[in-house]
Amino acid sequence: MSGKKILCCGILRHELEYLLANENVEIRYLDAALHVNLDKLANEITNALKQMSGDNISLVIGNQCHPEMEDMAAARGGRVIQAKSCIEMLLGEKMAEMDAEAKTFYLTSGWLENWRKIFMEGLGWDAVDARQNFGYYDRILLLDTGIVPIDEINLLEFYDYTQVPIETISVDLGHLHRLLKQVLNG
Repeated sequence: MSGKKILCCGILRHELEYLLANENVEIRYLDAALHVNLDKLANEITNALKQMSGDNISLVIGNQCHPEMEDMAAARGGRVIQAKSCIEMLLGEKMAEMDAEAKTFYLTSGWLENWRKIFMEGLGWDAVDARQNFGYYDRILLLDTGIVPIDEINLLEFYDYTQVPIETISVDLGHLHRLLKQVLNG
């Protein structure tokens, strides 16, 4: 994996730094809250790809986070990781099983760190908006990779904001690691 370049959503910062700590990989992170504005997201991706010189750039951003993700990457000779979202990168096929159990909103440590920027600042949701939008879900699953300690106060504040029960489940990084190898060596 030497000499590779990655453009990654800030949501997965901790996971990538953990998995690639001993690799010669240049990583550039995008603001995690860009998902709420597709034009800003496209702008930031395009600008970042222009600034990252050379070929062999891999995007570790869900290929459904923007409808033109594959095209933006291909225009600069890049490749996109083969997963719809950061959640699918972590869960893989387990996601379908969990979705079958209940209407689920997924949360990672990155989402938990950035929820105010995403929902309050980015989307402009107050508590009423949050409850209306999150009211669809039966549960929120926090995917705990064990890399970052869970901020219990922040988790409680997110629960207060959404009013949806939050469960924490442990997940390993095996699926994400396999996807990274594929996109970096592809």
